[in-house]
Amino acid sequence: MESKKRIVLALYVDGPIAKDRLFGEQTKMFEELTTYGDDCGVTVIVLTPGDFSSRRGFRFQSGRWVRVSGVDPDIVLRRSGVFTHKPVSAARELTELRKSGLLHTLPRQSGNKWSLYSWLSRDPLVRCHLPRTTLCTSGKQLYAALQSRMDVYLKPPGGSRGVSIYHLERRGRDVVATWERRLVDRTLDQVSSEFRPETETITRSLRNEAACLAFWQETGLRRAIVQDAVQLPRKDGAPYDFRWLVCDSEDPVIVARVGRMGRRGAVTTNIHTGGQAVCAEDLVELAVGTKQSDAVLRTMDEVATRIAQRLGARHGPFAEVGIDLAVTEQADVFVFEVNPTPGRRMLRVLDADLHRLSLESLIEYVIKAARRRGQSAGRES
Repeated sequence: MESKKRIVLALYVDGPIAKDRLFGEQTKMFEELTTYGDDCGVTVIVLTPGDFSSRRGFRFQSGRWVRVSGVDPDIVLRRSGVFTHKPVSAARELTELRKSGLLHTLPRQSGNKWSLYSWLSRDPLVRCHLPRTTLCTSGKQLYAALQSRMDVYLKPPGGSRGVSIYHLERRGRDVVATWERRLVDRTLDQVSSEFRPETETITRSLRNEAACLAFWQETGLRRAIVQDAVQLPRKDGAPYDFRWLVCDSEDPVIVARVGRMGRRGAVTTNIHTGGQAVCAEDLVELAVGTKQSDAVLRTMDEVATRIAQRLGARHGPFAEVGIDLAVTEQADVFVFEVNPTPGRRMLRVLDADLHRLSLESLIEYVIKAARRRGQSAGRES
């Protein structure tokens, strides 16, 4: 390892995954982040479960990943939501990192849609931007909800990357369920350099309570949220919404605005179900018109900033968060969910400069956060 004079950023991730893609689809991003870190005096190390305890890690040097020892990070960012490699070690180390103040990523539970709704609905500045949301734990509860609500989405409380999301719309006496199923297993994204988000759209009519109960069983969900559908604007039949990337909970900055356009007739806009990145400003203007677009963008910025501040006050300082937003043609702004570990694939496709800026913002945050920790430690001593 290099001299401790340099700030050390550790990226905590599931793996190793594959020999030529040690960290799956994030490998390239980690390599780029290493380059930007080197330019700013920050050493970037990647930790996999068990590495923190043994003070070992991976370092990208001379075009390849090598094992290094004596790792002593100043700041740690968790970059995986689920750990399939040594999950017990991962849970133990992440708990230790959070208790020590080294971990600057929101906890996984912060992205739980039901907890988020329950908590944010108490904030008068955010409440009006939340679609009506209720908790569902059985097929009978789902059927009861569908008796009084015409158009809803059924979603798992945790992250789903666009799958396991069901659109349920009443048409006459029937409820029509529509959802997307990936044709290529998600795990292949981790080991293949070719991204293949192909899906098929499935539609089913739920004509009575028995059909609804059978549908619930088939989803495999034990808990879910039932969320009123927001009428997303469409371009040529393709729905679109937005992802705001916010950096630094203590001094929030909107680093990137991204429009997400789903396939024609799609259930979701997620990139993992075939969504495409589009300039956010253009899509907002398309939805509400030129006269209102600036005001709507300001509202979206204000809502995203407010949520980032509230998350920081609740969970402690964190580097970044992705916030999913929607705008209706009536200029209403809604919040769907937050992502504690936002990806970069859409930014890379949309704008190379914006992608670079988002990584540089991470490095800048790490430098500021390390200085804050150093100043705090100095005062305590």
